Parts: sequence; C-alpha cells; structure tokens
Amino acid sequence: MTHQVYLVDRPVSFSVDEGETLLAAGLRQHLALPFGCQSGGCGSCRVRLTAGEVEYPFAPAALSQGEIDAGYILMCLARAKSDLTIDLHQPAQIEELRPRKLPSRVMYKRMLSHDVIQLMLKLPKGDNLRYLPGQYLDILLEDGRRRSFSIANAPNAETLELHLRIAPGGRFAKWVLEEMPEKAILRLEAPLGAFYIREDSQRPIVLMAGGTGFSPAKAMLEELLPKHSARSVHLFWGGRAQEDLYMDAEVRAWAEQYPQFRYTPVLSEPSADWKGETGFVHEAVLRAYPVLVGQEMYLCGPPVMVQAGKRAFLAAGLDADHLFYDSFDYAFETWPALG
Repeated sequence: MTHQVYLVDRPVSFSVDEGETLLAAGLRQHLALPFGCQSGGCGSCRVRLTAGEVEYPFAPAALSQGEIDAGYILMCLARAKSDLTIDLHQPAQIEELRPRKLPSRVMYKRMLSHDVIQLMLKLPKGDNLRYLPGQYLDILLEDGRRRSFSIANAPNAETLELHLRIAPGGRFAKWVLEEMPEKAILRLEAPLGAFYIREDSQRPIVLMAGGTGFSPAKAMLEELLPKHSARSVHLFWGGRAQEDLYMDAEVRAWAEQYPQFRYTPVLSEPSADWKGETGFVHEAVLRAYPVLVGQEMYLCGPPVMVQAGKRAFLAAGLDADHLFYDSFDYAFETWPALG
C-alpha cells in the first residue's frame, strides 16, 4: 500500500511504497533530504513527525528517548504505516544546495598535532561550491567507497579545509600522510548533511566539540563571528590532553577579538599544570549551564560524546527542537541501495 508524505516547510509531498523507507522514497523522487550513514547511527536524517504513524525494523540507536518523546524519527529506518506529515526544519536555500560531484586538487597537507592532518583542497576555477558551514563532503575513492569529512572553513569559492584524524586502522588518513602524490586530484561529493546554524533563531548558541569535531564548529565560527551578531556563542572543546586541542591558540585569539564569543577548553586526562576545566566535555557544559531552557545546542564529534550530551542536555531542560548534532559515525563501507 502506498502512503503520502507531506512536508510542513515546503508545498510538496511524496509517495512512499509499503516497506520503503521515507529517505529512499524521497530521494527516489528527487527531494533534497538530509542523510548520512543510512543505518540509524548518525541521526543526520532526523525529522519531526507531526502527523501519522511509522514503524522501524529495529530501534533507532541515534535517537534518545527525549527525542522520541518529542516526535522525532529517522527517515533512513522509518516505514510509513499511514499518510504522514513531517517537519524538516531546513532553510529555504537548501533546495539550491543539492549535492553534486566535482574534482579538487590537493594544495598542501600539514600536521596540526601528533594525529591530526590539515588537508587543503583547491576547487576548480569558477566552480563556486555553495554549502552551509557545518556541512560535510564525501571523498570518492576509486574502489567505490567513500570517506566523509566535515568542511572546516566557511565558504570562500576557492578552497576547502579538512581535518583528518590518524586513527588505528584508518587507511585513508595513512594514505594521505604517507603515499598521496603532490597535487593529487580527489573526487568529491558535496555539500552533505543537516548540521548547520539555524539562522531563524535568536537563541544563544552553545557549541560542543570533541576532537576533530572542532572542524565543523570552526567553519560555523568563521561565518558567525565576523558578522558581530547579537547572538552569543560559547564553544566547549574537549580532548584528552592539551595537544588534542590542535588549534587552541587560534580559538583563544577569537575569544579576545569577538566580545560575543566565549571559549572553554576541557581535558579529560590533563597534565598536572592544566588550569582549565577537566572531565567529560558535556559535564563542563552542564556546570556552566545547569538549566538549558533558552539555549540552542550544536554537538559534533564522537558518537559516545554526542549521545551522552543529548541525554544530559534534554534532561536539563533543552528543547529538542533546538538540539542539532553531527555524530562522527562511519557510513557503510560500500553504500547499499537505499530501501
């Protein structure tokens, strides 16, 4: 049986067949929908269900109980049991920012820390790739696999900055570090993801980043801070040791330059001479904001950090409609057919 899915924020609808996921149906009908891992782990395809009923083949791991109670569903897993109405909560320009494939040339690479590579890519002249700060791209490998990386700079029509962590078993970062030719050509697909600042809100912004989760936060800050917006921005950046905060000096300089910006670095395994916050980064957020009733939260980094933060912040009163996150889960090694 076929059901109809109506969108709150767009004057369009699409049909979904029995057993078909909402994401597969929407993409099949050429809608610009957010998605990431396609397996229920990252939460990129989270939308609010305002009418109708869905079912899942298994529980959606990326959703906290607070999000489920607030009506959120994952389009990559949800199957329609009736006609539906969903709220994407996307800006109007997202229709103009559809993902596309394009080449890029490696400008240079350098080590930002003992295990983080900065990779700078040059876009084709006149290409003018448009994206929202916080979104990510996929590097398309020759064997058909993909590697996803957040874009670490605000749009400038010329370059893309990526931060690659060298992790055990991470073959792509190892290849970049040891084998990648100078001026290599990398094929990309961009922009991707639903992690970006919602500009229709005036709530104070709290950013929480873990490790290279700083990269999308950096792009957001580069866009937000020079505008001297009335919205305050507070970044909490967590790492094990001080060297994990690989652009700490730059962020401290922003905090000196922009009065609307605050920065709190947090270390879970600090040295004896560390004078700042310690422990888990989400706990530092709660020490600063024990009640979260007026803030807008953006979380980016490892899944365990994002999940812990979501649970804690919703319990502290945060409205789920003002919670956005990018959990650095891996997508399928080879992408199966959607459905």
